[in-house]
Amino acid sequence: PRSVWTAGRILLDPGQLSIIPGGGEMMLQMRDADDAVLDRMQQTLTDLVAEFNTKGPCRVQAEMIRRSIPAVMAEPFQAALDAAAEARVPGKHERIPSGAGHDAQVFAKHMPAGMMFVPSIGGISHHWSENTSDEDIGLGAQVFVDAVARLLK
Repeated sequence: PRSVWTAGRILLDPGQLSIIPGGGEMMLQMRDADDAVLDRMQQTLTDLVAEFNTKGPCRVQAEMIRRSIPAVMAEPFQAALDAAAEARVPGKHERIPSGAGHDAQVFAKHMPAGMMFVPSIGGISHHWSENTSDEDIGLGAQVFVDAVARLLK
């Protein structure tokens, strides 16, 4: 399993050059495919805040705004994708969890869903410079078609 912590927004007040901030706000997203791991991550953050607050004049507050529940992808779909990828690119694929709010996460609450990712150049993801080679997009499309064919047999 892979856990991800992402600081998506950091604001300082007043946010001006040459002025020491009097306060700030940071939004942190924690993602993991295992709900129990998310619980431990939340507790770790709570413990870090409590420890920090004992050490100096600055104080931190942590507030959970929203909790995403990990969506489990349908095993038959994932197995078909695995088999199709292994046939096309032996030993060069892997299952990776995604905690981001993809459509499949919403659909999985109501129907079987699966996901497939193709590699981004340099491993860059969720950034304006994210890009994927035409070759990898084509290969991904072939793997997807092969997986669908396996499911329809």
